[in-house]
Amino acid sequence: MDFETNAVISVALFATAFALDWPRALAGLIFGAISRFLPYATIFVPIGVIAIAATGEFIYPWIGRTSEPSFGSFVLGLFSVAATASNLYITMRNLKDRL
Repeated sequence: MDFETNAVISVALFATAFALDWPRALAGLIFGAISRFLPYATIFVPIGVIAIAATGEFIYPWIGRTSEPSFGSFVLGLFSVAATASNLYITMRNLKDRL
């Protein structure tokens, strides 16, 4: 029962993250899938989340998505990346433990 509840919460967070900022959420999803194979992923996932959110913040003005970097946009990107990357990593880990 706990896994099913966590899976529903994860899907809701995935949907919210994609609705708010889909490019960084997609990058977080890819990073979350890759982090499953990294050693010490519990350390690298938060570092990667911050790096992806910050990188996106400085790439967005170049591609015309925003006019300039801002702290509010960074926090939004941080949520989007963290909601996808860490949730995918944790869900995959819990699914492996369940099987």
